[in-house]
Amino acid sequence: MTSLLPRVLYEICSQAPSPSKDFHHLAVTQTEVVWKSWVVSLCLEQETTLPREVKKSHADFLLSKQQHRQIQKVFGKEVLNYSLNLCQGKFDLLVRMPDNITIQIFSFLDVDDIGQLSKTCKKFQKMCNSKEFWEKFRTLQDKHAFDAKKIGITTYKKLLAFHQNAAHQKLTQRRQTAFF
Repeated sequence: MTSLLPRVLYEICSQAPSPSKDFHHLAVTQTEVVWKSWVVSLCLEQETTLPREVKKSHADFLLSKQQHRQIQKVFGKEVLNYSLNLCQGKFDLLVRMPDNITIQIFSFLDVDDIGQLSKTCKKFQKMCNSKEFWEKFRTLQDKHAFDAKKIGITTYKKLLAFHQNAAHQKLTQRRQTAFF
């Protein structure tokens, strides 16, 4: 399943908190974590400062407490935790699935459940609030209802045949015991 993941798992850019004007970029790929920093200064002597880039494997990143503090300072604790989870192989596969597959899965849910699901993340909120989603959702639910009716009829026929067969067997057992 991880082979379906994109090369860049997560990417975020932001300016450092005040008073710093530095710009930071964090990218978590399938194999490494890339941290880029641009120092922004009004002093003329720092004009020639080039961006700094640090690349670390997932294992090295998990051990780097200094980089954890930097990321938490610039992006916050949630981004740090999310990045650590990605490096540990804890992927959010449902969010990363294509929309058509996600809609197919959602079509088995009730409308109330979809309302709750739309509160879980921005992607699901955006998807559940779109007109396209509800058109596809209704189409798929109608199809499931039709399939359920069809299955229900065949299941009913099988149960009816089973019970008729069971009743027939009981009747023949009674006849056999009555003769002897």
